[in-house]
Amino acid sequence: MMTAGRELTIDAKFAAKRRAWARKPAILNTEHRVYLGDGRRMSELGAESVHLVVTSPPYWNLKEYPDGIDAQLGNLADYRAFSKELRSVWERCFQLLVPGGRLCVVVGDVCLSRRKAGRHSVVPLHADIASMCLEAGFDYLSPIFWYKIANAATEVDGNGSTFLGKPYEPNAVIKNDVEYILILRKPGAYRNPTSEQRALSIIDRKDHDRWFRQVWTDVPGQARLQGHPAPYPKEVAFRLINMFSFVGDSVLDPFWGTGTTTAAAIDAHRSSIGYEIEPRYIEVGKARFQQGYIDAKVHFFESLGVAALSAPIEAQTRIVTTAG
Repeated sequence: MMTAGRELTIDAKFAAKRRAWARKPAILNTEHRVYLGDGRRMSELGAESVHLVVTSPPYWNLKEYPDGIDAQLGNLADYRAFSKELRSVWERCFQLLVPGGRLCVVVGDVCLSRRKAGRHSVVPLHADIASMCLEAGFDYLSPIFWYKIANAATEVDGNGSTFLGKPYEPNAVIKNDVEYILILRKPGAYRNPTSEQRALSIIDRKDHDRWFRQVWTDVPGQARLQGHPAPYPKEVAFRLINMFSFVGDSVLDPFWGTGTTTAAAIDAHRSSIGYEIEPRYIEVGKARFQQGYIDAKVHFFESLGVAALSAPIEAQTRIVTTAG
């Protein structure tokens, strides 16, 4: 068991990890809640009740989201309106995080084509989100650059080749191959986990070396998942959860989508909470966990008042489906 009085050697830390896992402690039994509800509100949760937020917000109008949900941020045509609503999510996350807890945001800039916007330009969504989070009270930490390889068709009008512009001539468009993983921290004392949590959460040497680099080149992008236009790979969420939380912690995703963060939390032995406003994505997520995570306790709820999002959402919930 790891002690708080003195720091163990590296070899002793790995030995403590092996002993802790061999005991199969109760803290490994996690629970997962998913709400059909609005990530701007998350009224069911209390202040300072989550240890980590891992999420990937809508990329404004880059992807097409289902119609019919007026509160879907990805359907807001005006960027200023989109930014205003997105800001409220980060403000709420700040309230919900414990002091010292981190917010990890996987986000790409939005490339506007000449055909759609009249001229080629890039909306610096990552920079705007960073500014929103700073204004909400977060400290900004070194980001991770995820080299995911973009699809040129989402950036500019194609010419049937791999060029974004006139072949071999100056002023071509630089391909948008990088997404940003913003790392922000709520001010406060550093976390003080139990010695058991510390032992169970030790990261293997090889993984630590790969994960804590600022540029990730070893994680491919994720294709469309059963109708969701912008899923992100479970590997990204899994790394972030292991890097910035301890076994038994609670991880929040205010843009749950089809459940990538919850799936990663299950694998990492963390509990999770997700909010998703689109019912169709919830249904895809239910099927995902009923088929692939039979032993996991994933509970699906509906926030009362979710159908009328202009009215306050009550803190009470009623259960819709339990998977697992």
